[in-house]
Amino acid sequence: MSITETKTPLEKYAYYMLQAKLDVPPLLWIAGSFIAALAVGLLVFAGLFIVKISEPLLGVLAFFIVLDVMVGYPYMKGRSRIEAIEESLPDALKQIADTLKTGSTYEYALREVASSQYGPLSDEMKKVLRKLEEGENFENSLMSLSRSVDSRLVGRVITIIVDTVRAGAQLAEILDDISQDVREMNRIIAERKSKTILQVIFMVAAGVLVAPFIFGLVSVVIDFLIRTSGNTGAVTGANLVAIQGARDLIVLAIKGYIFIVAVAASVMIGAMRDGKLSKSLLYAPLLLMLAYAVFFISQTLVGSIVGAGI
Repeated sequence: MSITETKTPLEKYAYYMLQAKLDVPPLLWIAGSFIAALAVGLLVFAGLFIVKISEPLLGVLAFFIVLDVMVGYPYMKGRSRIEAIEESLPDALKQIADTLKTGSTYEYALREVASSQYGPLSDEMKKVLRKLEEGENFENSLMSLSRSVDSRLVGRVITIIVDTVRAGAQLAEILDDISQDVREMNRIIAERKSKTILQVIFMVAAGVLVAPFIFGLVSVVIDFLIRTSGNTGAVTGANLVAIQGARDLIVLAIKGYIFIVAVAASVMIGAMRDGKLSKSLLYAPLLLMLAYAVFFISQTLVGSIVGAGI
């Protein structure tokens, strides 16, 4: 069981802030993120007002993107650290097994890993050694590692090691087998990411680049036709007002569609590429920003060509 499954949402968030090495109270970080996002949103609104661009959606979008990135940063940073630990685990287990085969003690084997270049895993091993030096037994010290790392993989490996030590079995051979299994698991994950890269490129190209560009072109063409009809007198009065209202509704629907497609693409990429829906929190703000940027750039470029403007 993951160590965060029994915690409240705020406790989970505090855990990931600890993993990200952010020495700030969770509520203070969230409040600061909201204030920063609000400030960015207001600045965007002010900038649009100064240049006389009537697109309040950009300000709202800037607010939510900044809020999402700042609030999600501890989680993304924490997950990145945990993934680094999982990637280093096979080599560390292999090193421990080789050290034990030479007749060294468990503590010496852990010290070898702690002094090696395994990044976050070496840091966690130093904490385990510190507990051993404080008088904790080997099993309890090692179990503290599984409690401090929110990883099912790490938890299962530690449980197997502790059970093996208690049973008096050959730990070195067990660690060799576990190392191979974990290495194979990491290889499968890397292979899945490489095999899904074409699908990811297709979703980004179709949903975030091509579709917004075409929609930007369509909105400008509609605006151009309406203005031409009004200038030539083909449509006047109430009919012109009704057509302009329909145009605004169409553009609003287009913007809503772009939002839905970008969010859906981020969810699918997170589930397909990483196997975790939570990764969509990382992709969503980037894809939204890219999609709307393409949409408004398309409007500007095509509008300058046909003389319609935005």
